[in-house]
Amino acid sequence: MINFRRWLSVTVAGVAAASLGGMALAATVRSSPLLQSPLYGNIPRVTVRGVASATAPWVLDGKVTLTRTYLRASGKWMVIPAEYMATGAIVPKAMVGTTGGFPKLVADITDAHGGHIVTTPVVLTKKGTFHFNMPLHLTGPIREPIVLIGPPGRKPHTIGAWFAASNFLKQYGETTPAMIRSWTKASHGGSTTHSSSSGSSGGW
Repeated sequence: MINFRRWLSVTVAGVAAASLGGMALAATVRSSPLLQSPLYGNIPRVTVRGVASATAPWVLDGKVTLTRTYLRASGKWMVIPAEYMATGAIVPKAMVGTTGGFPKLVADITDAHGGHIVTTPVVLTKKGTFHFNMPLHLTGPIREPIVLIGPPGRKPHTIGAWFAASNFLKQYGETTPAMIRSWTKASHGGSTTHSSSSGSSGGW
């Protein structure tokens, strides 16, 4: 946690400096991606790392790249579709195909250790287009980053809800042979097979 706090403080300083203007973008600095992902619209009533999704559904065509030196994220057609609200009611016709009147967005860079870095706001056009291109200076361990995008919160440097996110479902829903081997070894004392007199694996 000490290392992550250091990462957090340095990153906030970098984002703050970017908001002052005059700081060159870090696009010329080559850095291995920590995250490259499409952006997906939200699912109402889903909370990701303490951030609740909006009560209305959102869709978009977008992508995000995060390195230790910059955040790039862009999207188009980020609007409310003709689907269902968090209450289960159908989205009102007046809202369908609109941005819901939200003029700005922030990006919330989250880490599995529990940290949040919220960028300065960018414009969300009435057609649902936005662009983030911000320099960063991240240090220390960064584990399983997820980028959330939504309107600014009521307090400075917060996000109000998430409208879109990087592909956290793929991140947590996929497995590899190495993961299975390690889990099997940990669960069964090094044995890769087990038997049951009932013929059932049980557990659920």
